[in-house]
Amino acid sequence: MILDSLKEGLRGGEREGRICLISAILLSLSVYLSSMALEVSLLIIALTAAITSGRSLRILKALIPFYILFATTAIFFGFQAVKSLLAFMAVISAGTLIYSTSIGEISGALLYFKLPQRFVSIISLAISMLPLVVSDFDNIREIHASRGIAGYYRLLKAFTSTTILRAISISESLYSKSFSYRAVGDLRRPDLKDLAIFLLSAAILIYAISLEVSTCTPSST
Repeated sequence: MILDSLKEGLRGGEREGRICLISAILLSLSVYLSSMALEVSLLIIALTAAITSGRSLRILKALIPFYILFATTAIFFGFQAVKSLLAFMAVISAGTLIYSTSIGEISGALLYFKLPQRFVSIISLAISMLPLVVSDFDNIREIHASRGIAGYYRLLKAFTSTTILRAISISESLYSKSFSYRAVGDLRRPDLKDLAIFLLSAAILIYAISLEVSTCTPSST
């Protein structure tokens, strides 16, 4: 069920690439600049859930084991651990905007901002590989149905072998096609909904900055 949520969250969407990339950066900066303020994290989680039609929540659901670890640390660190957990969820939610568009548009956005083609090629390949890795793990998990520590060890061993073989296969395919790190991307005009996403992301960033400024400004007596 968790892997199904993760695969659904990485399915992709129809938003414009440059808007998704800029908005993801703005929202991630908002978490940092607000010192992980609870309201900022909750705003980011809610906004990305609306943008991705709930797919970001499916990715967050797939990270439930990590939340359990955070819950354990909350016993020792109290409220700060809760803030850290929500900040982590907010950053992951912001990152899911990358999968709200196509890989071609993400490449186009990176090229539009004059990033080196070699860098763009590597990033595009990494983004496109993640859904494949998740699918491979799900297939292996269905084959290795054994439980316990020994079963987990066999699952991890099989997944590692499959990942290595997948990497070798991709490298051979790229070599056979004379891969030269030449990046190709798509660009299109943002629509009104895309512009609204950018404006809301910018508004959250401005609010995060205002929170930090108000905290740092000494109160007058």
